[in-house]
Amino acid sequence: MRCAIYIRVSTDKEEQKSSLENQRSLFYQYLEDRGWDVFDFYVDVESGTTGRRENLQRLIQDAKARKFDVILAKELSRLARNGGLSYQIRDMATDNGIGIVTLDNAINTIERKNDMFGLYAWIYEQESQRTSTRIKAALSSKAKKGEFKGSVPPYGYKAANLF
Repeated sequence: MRCAIYIRVSTDKEEQKSSLENQRSLFYQYLEDRGWDVFDFYVDVESGTTGRRENLQRLIQDAKARKFDVILAKELSRLARNGGLSYQIRDMATDNGIGIVTLDNAINTIERKNDMFGLYAWIYEQESQRTSTRIKAALSSKAKKGEFKGSVPPYGYKAANLF
């Protein structure tokens, strides 16, 4: 079985760099256990809410060209944190005879284990929206207090009381 492996982290922060390698190691073990082959790794360092990720787009084009048999992802949220995009990826894979398997064992279209697909797509979209709301609230609170939240204060401001 030729596998396209999709790996994604949301930011390029140092702690997420190790996540990329950890995910890669998990996939190698998974493939070795099954005797499957790697077609290619598709790696994005970007939010999962957008479908404009460079390597996700490359994965979709390769799937349409039927260059592999299955898409592997750690969990559905690595492919998409947007319900509409989740369904687009699923439908594209189905239309091209490509399976989708997640390492968390929630989705496995090869074994027809996808009856909870909609629920997982909804949960991950809700999680993304809640995270966004919390971050916006924290930044707004700091702004109302006159505190700067960022890396380098703009010209004319002091970096005081940051911690």
